[in-house]
Amino acid sequence: MALIPPAYLNSVVSIGVEKKNDKSEPEFKSLATGFLIGRAIGEKNEQGQQPYRLFLVTNRHVFHNNKTKEYVKEVLLRLNTTESKSHHFKVSLLNTDGKPTWSMHDNEKVDLAVLPINADAMTEAKIDFYFFRENDLFFAKDFSMKNISTGDGLFVLGFPMSISGKAKNFVIVRQGIIARVDEEVLEEGFYYIDASAYPGNSGGPVIIKPEIVSIQGTASNNSAGLIGVISSGETYSDVAVSQQTGEAKVIFTEQTGLVRVVPIEQIYEIVDSIMKSAVPAQEAKVENAGSKVKE
Repeated sequence: MALIPPAYLNSVVSIGVEKKNDKSEPEFKSLATGFLIGRAIGEKNEQGQQPYRLFLVTNRHVFHNNKTKEYVKEVLLRLNTTESKSHHFKVSLLNTDGKPTWSMHDNEKVDLAVLPINADAMTEAKIDFYFFRENDLFFAKDFSMKNISTGDGLFVLGFPMSISGKAKNFVIVRQGIIARVDEEVLEEGFYYIDASAYPGNSGGPVIIKPEIVSIQGTASNNSAGLIGVISSGETYSDVAVSQQTGEAKVIFTEQTGLVRVVPIEQIYEIVDSIMKSAVPAQEAKVENAGSKVKE
């Protein structure tokens, strides 16, 4: 019995850079996670097919260093092909004027980055990809109507600790629950889940777990779907104190297990802003790097 639609795994993208290995050969190192989402455009064609605009979603802090305030110039996107291999796209994140080719939310507290993607380039490279569309989405404002509430199970998809597979992407799936979702935290642009998320999970999709049982007087949600984007984990400091001086000697930062998730609404606000812009956003410059980077 599958609780996650298998196609959802093909929406997940490993975001990384090229590093030199011990043999001074270039190899791919996964640093973060992203996923593909589509926005319907125009009318359906004669075959009933709906055209879509394609976007990569991840965290803003993946493309912009919060400490140095510097923008990342380029990244490698690794996806799987229909031939059970991996393919790398080198993506420029800055245009010739030094401005980002991706968009962020007007609210600086919202940790999201949305990058227009050239779907034709992916098709030409024989990428086996899926993108989330309207019927895959659960907006936070609709949680109660969709029978989603605090305590419900979920899955976190991504590539924690650079564990992404050698020959191709192999998505790590971990479980959790919705820990807190209310108007107070949603006004801050996130809600809480209780899950195991580590460096590399940033920008990964959160999928609601379908349930067929519920307590008396409530209904269950029997569909999987995208409910948000992993942002960052809440941490606490554990202090080691010197027995001689009584002063703090070493401070350890530990994960609490509580993770901030950005709801779907925020993604759509950025995407809609891109779609309505007077100056249409151009897909980022993409260069095939599949034959240049080793695993």
